[in-house]
Parts: sequence; structure tokens; C-alpha cells
Amino acid sequence: MRVLITGAAGCLGQVLVPMLLDDPRITELVVHDWRAIVGDHPKLKTLRGDIRDPALAHAIKHTHAVVHMAFVVIESDLGRERGNRVLARAINIDGTRAVVDALAPGARLIQLSSASVYGTSHEAITESAGLKPLPGFRYAEDKVLAEEVVIAAEREGLSAVRLRPHIILGPRAQPFLRTVLRLPFYPRLPPPAPPLQVVHEQDVATAIRAALFSPVTGAINLACEDSLSFEAMQRSLHRFVLGVNPGLAQAAARAAFHLFGIGPDPAWSAGLDRPLILDSGRARQALSWRPRFPRVADVLAATFGQPPGDTSAMTRP
Repeated sequence: MRVLITGAAGCLGQVLVPMLLDDPRITELVVHDWRAIVGDHPKLKTLRGDIRDPALAHAIKHTHAVVHMAFVVIESDLGRERGNRVLARAINIDGTRAVVDALAPGARLIQLSSASVYGTSHEAITESAGLKPLPGFRYAEDKVLAEEVVIAAEREGLSAVRLRPHIILGPRAQPFLRTVLRLPFYPRLPPPAPPLQVVHEQDVATAIRAALFSPVTGAINLACEDSLSFEAMQRSLHRFVLGVNPGLAQAAARAAFHLFGIGPDPAWSAGLDRPLILDSGRARQALSWRPRFPRVADVLAATFGQPPGDTSAMTRP
């Protein structure tokens, strides 16, 4: 099988690419990103450029399957263009449409979507739930629009899987997520604290690999079996934690982003204040997905290379 990955230089790509190169069922792996990708493997071919480039479309036409992960996750990555919604949406939506349009008949698409498309939920929700991203959460809104592009193609016969992972953690996770968890602070919210889930990067990569070789189609949730509040996560990682006013935290996030171009869209941190629980039963049934890190505590420990409650590795210079 010849497989192409968009957004391959990203955090998850660093986990997925070696995994797929080690799979004997894959005869050629084409990796694409606007950033340079360094690698030396007989099965590996690298492409660099914009997601909308005709050169990428030509490469897609000669592959059996595409793993589409290219997306503006943190708009500060756009540098001076971080406030350019036209550019971000062109990459996220038009880029997805370009990938879908370039697929050869019979080719398979694995799209990396997000749990954020659901917005919020107190109870575990399945893939049949409506898509209601938090208002103003532009990342989640674009994920919904990108899924709609794929759903329309599915109605025309495209074989596609739309993976919806919860917050992805691990040693290669988004730096801002690891930084947030390294700081012993949490938004002080009225009880009960809203529950959240996470999922380890290796388990997401494993689900992508399984989806490549499975006939299953449609949306699939990916998350840990249990959940914890953000406060509880912080208490499991630090001996001492401090609750801060959520309004103050939001104001600081907005100032850091808009004035200094630091960190993600402030709506990212707003999402930590809302409950969101997924039912991942379909992944376990349809993909035979068995997470190596099934609990939140397992994911946190693996992310920071330490048992929960041990902060020594996080405080070394």
C-alpha cells in the first residue's frame, strides 16, 4: 500500500511516521508539510509545500490512502499572519477540499478531526451526537467545516474515517499543552469541577494505522476510559497547586496571544472550563482499538516520564 500523510512534520506525525515505516504492509510512505522533514528510509519520500499545491495533488492521485492531518492548530504558528482568518480557513478548509478532490477512485482517506467538534457534554457521547463547537472556538469551528467537506464526499462514495481524538498528550504533544500542565495552576471553578479526557499520541497513531487497513467508515471517537477534571490532573502532577480566577486566566491568555503572539487561540484554555466526555466504544469494536494508555493517569505519567504526583522530573533545570 502507498500512503501519503499531510501535516507529517507536526507533533502526531513524529509518532505516526516511524510506526507506518515499520509496517510491512506499507510499500511507500509519502510525507508532506510546509516545514522540512528530515528522514532516511527506503520507503520514505518527502514533499514540502502548501497543502493546496498542485504538486501535492499529483502525488495524492498515485496513492492508495491519505492520512490528512494538515491543519492550523495554533494560529500563532502563522507568525505575523496569526490574525488572518482568511489564510487559516483557506489552509484548513480549502486544503481539505484539495486533498479530497485529488483522491483517486477507490482511495481511502483518514481525516484527523477533533473531539472539540462536539462542544461540551456531561455524559459520554457517541459519534451520533450533533456537532456544536463552542462559540468563538475557531479551531473547533474549522474542524466541523473540514468534516463537512469529507462527509459530502462520503455521500458520493468516498471511503473515509473521521477520527475525533480528545486532548492528545505524550512526549511529543503540543508544547503549549505540556507547558500548561507543568505550571501548578488551574482555573478555580464552582464545584463540581468539569470532567475531561485525554488520549496518548501513540494510541491515536495506532488508531490511524488500524483505520488504514479496516473497511470501517464514518466518525470514530478516541479517548481514555476514565476522566478527571483539569484541577485533578494538576493535583496528580504537582505537590502544591494554586487555583486562579478563571477570568484573570482568560485575560492573560488573550493578552499573550494578541499582544505578543504567544500561545494558542484563547478559546483553547476556555475549553478546559467545560466538560467533554466521549464514548470510545466504536473504536474498540470497529477498529479493535486497545489503548496502551487506557487511563488519564497513564497518559499523564507517560507524557512527563514519571509516576503521578512525582514532580521531580518537571522541576529539574
